[in-house]
Amino acid sequence: MRFGLALAVTLLSLPCGSRADDLQSVMGRYIAWRGGEAFEEMHSFHERGATHLGGLHGTVEQWQARDGLLRRNSNLGEIPTSASVTPNMAWAVNISGQIEDIADGGARDRRAVYMEFAGTALSHGAKFSLLAREQRNDRAWDVVRAEFPGNNTYDLFISPDTGELLGMRVTEDRQTRFVQYADWRKVRGVRMAFSEVETGTNEADVEHRQFTAIDINVATPIRLFARPVPPKTWSFASGSHAAEWIDFEFFDDNQIFIPAQVNGSEVKLLLDSGAGISLIDSAFAKQIKVQAHGNLPISGVGGQATMQIASQMQIQLAGLTFRQIRAGVMDLSQISEQVGRPMPFILGKEVFNEFIIDIDFAHHRIAFRDPAAFSGPPGAVRVALGRHQDRRTIPLSVEGRAAVSFDFDLGNNGGLIVYSAYREQAHLLDGKLQSLGLSAGVGGLIKSKIATLKSISIAGIEIAAVPTEFPDAADNAVNSDRAAGNVGLPVFSRFRLLTDYPHDALWLIPNAEHLHDPFTKDRSGLAAMPAKDRLKVLMVAPGSPAEHAGLKEGAEILAVNGKLIDAGYSGSDLSQWAHQAPGTMVKLTLADGSIQQLTLQDYY
Repeated sequence: MRFGLALAVTLLSLPCGSRADDLQSVMGRYIAWRGGEAFEEMHSFHERGATHLGGLHGTVEQWQARDGLLRRNSNLGEIPTSASVTPNMAWAVNISGQIEDIADGGARDRRAVYMEFAGTALSHGAKFSLLAREQRNDRAWDVVRAEFPGNNTYDLFISPDTGELLGMRVTEDRQTRFVQYADWRKVRGVRMAFSEVETGTNEADVEHRQFTAIDINVATPIRLFARPVPPKTWSFASGSHAAEWIDFEFFDDNQIFIPAQVNGSEVKLLLDSGAGISLIDSAFAKQIKVQAHGNLPISGVGGQATMQIASQMQIQLAGLTFRQIRAGVMDLSQISEQVGRPMPFILGKEVFNEFIIDIDFAHHRIAFRDPAAFSGPPGAVRVALGRHQDRRTIPLSVEGRAAVSFDFDLGNNGGLIVYSAYREQAHLLDGKLQSLGLSAGVGGLIKSKIATLKSISIAGIEIAAVPTEFPDAADNAVNSDRAAGNVGLPVFSRFRLLTDYPHDALWLIPNAEHLHDPFTKDRSGLAAMPAKDRLKVLMVAPGSPAEHAGLKEGAEILAVNGKLIDAGYSGSDLSQWAHQAPGTMVKLTLADGSIQQLTLQDYY
């Protein structure tokens, strides 16, 4: 994502006082350096050039206009994408060629456009201030901050001597990037940067853009922003409007594995609405001779990672064929080990974008339906879907508070995650019994505070005593001030669930028999990973029965209540030993021959 160049501001609009005088002086030098009156009168520009990201090379072309218009086309090798933003509409073509509305109606891109033109950011709600000087590239720079509503900041690094712009640091939704500019040339009296290098916190997230042509004050005809008709990449057997019911494996009662074919090879794939792109394990990709390219950034629960891209994937699900899918290719073996089950393919949001997905948890079956022939089923509760980055959100109330947006994530097998910004704002941990838990996902393992919320409510349906993770702020996918948290499968498995992304909705039919079942809850305090004939203890939770029993990180458990750990442990009845009722006595046989006894209790 290109965040663009800097702002210029009408000096008479700035506040008074010595600090304001300093700000006016800095901005005056900058405006003069950019071209003075010619810069202030610039109303649009058009750029063409080359781009390089993660080992992939391609082209980029974009138009921007003062009133918030943006059109961008790029092509990284075999990956064409585009985006369009107007004052009333915003859409993008994603990696798989699907057209999606952009989160927050394109507000992020509009802010970037406003920063390109003199005075425009100020007229759209930005407030300006002069920060302390900072060192960068072995030089001192004046730093001017433009802050938009919602904690969105754009920091301009300006030379104290000449007004030259080094670059801009952008922080939005707790993510920070830096765009450094070079190769400045005069275009009709305005200095424009023909070279840009954009970096984020992920080492793989470095994009170089070198423009070969820039023109200013160009026409931006409305046809540039017209929404294209996407190609149809799927079909049902025999021309029907739905695939037949497919029985799925409900692994450990918290993950959906569906039998399928990927490029003709039999596989059970994990269904994950939280995956912004489908993922294929690198070993499985090699096995089925899938070619992958590049080294692109990806963010997960555990932090930052990288992936390659594979094109022309074909997925078959009973009577449904899904063609021309692009998928990320990465090593999923660590996640498989932590889950205790092979995970060759993760089917992400692309399938949710295209279909009505009907998930009948009571009978462990799933169906994919054509959205054109769908209407909400009788007795279902409609829940409106919003957008947050590349995820969909639902309104959810926590302990009777006003409803806020939570990311909808069927790949979250823990139930509920509350992000640190909302946790702190709502003081959710005050007075609660709490400990630490260990979560696994793309990027590795993460320790989080854990506690039990009294209740949550979705569309007026209340669910009590919800075990919840409260991760601290970190550079990962569970840190945001746009969404309050992430709600996952153990909540939605209490319903018959129909996802309806094409109509921006979920449909919930409560399962009266299981709606108010208690959540599965660990009562041992051991975070352990299965490894063939043993469990390896990765963490012992503070204040837990395991800590009181003297168990330590690194211990290896060979048997539970005399029953040996073996290759069939994961997902078995034996694997549920830590979820039994409080007061249950458990004997653990360790690799050193000792036996540790602990009494299961609620410790959070």
